[in-house]
Amino acid sequence: MPKRKKIDYTLLPLAKTKPIRSPKHLKYVRTLPCSVCKIVYDIHAHHLTHAEPSGTSRKTNDNWVVPLCGDHHYILHYQGERSFWKKYKLEPKIYAALLWKLNGHSEPPSRS
Repeated sequence: MPKRKKIDYTLLPLAKTKPIRSPKHLKYVRTLPCSVCKIVYDIHAHHLTHAEPSGTSRKTNDNWVVPLCGDHHYILHYQGERSFWKKYKLEPKIYAALLWKLNGHSEPPSRS
């Protein structure tokens, strides 16, 4: 019987990819002031839910995080992400990309 070739599932349009995780980057983001009120305590590293397409119950990659205090993080989840950022006239995707670069990353790490 002929030997079967392995299928490279990463080439398929809906292929699963390994998430980008960086505990070092999350720790760095938690040292920064809140993106909204500039408070410097009780900071959460908020993953932007609209930064990239994601699966159900799947967090976005760690390169898409911004610092938020506990109060603003709660308000964001209560109010909804898009309306929250629009209300405060902030561009979180730009800020997250800058933080990723400032923390020594030139581009998102490999997903392999």
